[in-house]
Amino acid sequence: MAVPLHNLDDVRTLVRTARRRLGLTQAQAAGLIGHTQKWLSDFETGKNDPPTSMILKLLVLLGIPLTAGNDGPDMAAPTGSTDEREIDLDEGL
Repeated sequence: MAVPLHNLDDVRTLVRTARRRLGLTQAQAAGLIGHTQKWLSDFETGKNDPPTSMILKLLVLLGIPLTAGNDGPDMAAPTGSTDEREIDLDEGL
């Protein structure tokens, strides 16, 4: 089931929930993507806003698929179109 993400705080919550569900500590998860426990703690609590590339590494590590869709009024799809597709973030890694 897709979870709509409206802002960076939604991403933080998603990352923290997925990390815990996998049984990873902050130190373990951060180490697997080349960062410190403090960095991940600061991200999860909103104390830092990392580059998108770092967030994508976390999503790949945690197995979180990224789906793009046309849900909002400012992203309206052409009539009759339901353009929603999943992006395989770890393809080619």
